[in-house]
Amino acid sequence: MSLEEQLRELVLGLDGVATVYSADPLWLTVVKQVGALLSAGEEAAEVPFVVCRVDGDGETPVMTVQIRIGTDGGVPAPALARGVAAAIREFVGRERPELEVVAAVEIAAIGV
Repeated sequence: MSLEEQLRELVLGLDGVATVYSADPLWLTVVKQVGALLSAGEEAAEVPFVVCRVDGDGETPVMTVQIRIGTDGGVPAPALARGVAAAIREFVGRERPELEVVAAVEIAAIGV
């Protein structure tokens, strides 16, 4: 299982999280899908739910984790976003201790 899939499962298991949406906005996902279908011999592009990007300009490489979630309304959205970000940083810190981690958590829907 990839790191992205592990992070998606981790976040789905947190109290207050109802769903994990595509990391890209809907309009961008549609554009990517149409572009892939129009390309010769290409299949539809896979929709990423979690995007991990490593930038290594400094002494310590930084992994940015991008995720969009929907809440169940049981936990205030700002607190939930902070909790999800902390869980992501902790998990990636254990799996990839050589990296600094930045978690970009977007609340896409509240009380779904």
